[in-house]
Amino acid sequence: MHPFPRGSFDLAISRFGIMFFADPAAAFAHIAAALRPGGRVALPAAAEPQGNQWLTAPAALGDLLPLEGFGKAGGPGMFSLAGPGAAASLLRRAGLHEVRAGRVAAYGTWGRDAEQAGGCLLDCGPGRHLLAGAHAGTAPGVRR
Repeated sequence: MHPFPRGSFDLAISRFGIMFFADPAAAFAHIAAALRPGGRVALPAAAEPQGNQWLTAPAALGDLLPLEGFGKAGGPGMFSLAGPGAAASLLRRAGLHEVRAGRVAAYGTWGRDAEQAGGCLLDCGPGRHLLAGAHAGTAPGVRR
């Protein structure tokens, strides 16, 4: 962990990185300790897999991509904090007060056309992960 000075920061912000902590409880405690009294955090995390464009778009290719076990709420990776209250519970245990968690719907523009959008979704995030786990020679069919 980065050696943050205790009580030094007014605000901690993450942009969808908190889902990947190896030990979320320790990481949140470390972040909380680095905050000054009254410090705040803004830590978005992916919601449940259903309705998440990063997963629903590649899932349409389920006959070509290895989806078994991928995208379970509470599992490792991007959905590790998707369970109801998961992040809020960890933040409270880390010693933070007045914890509020809410759902925010944000829709992405993945490209100007289907080819660009498909490329974006397959070249990063879960699409890239799923494509890497597919059988050799699958990529051209998936991209088509």
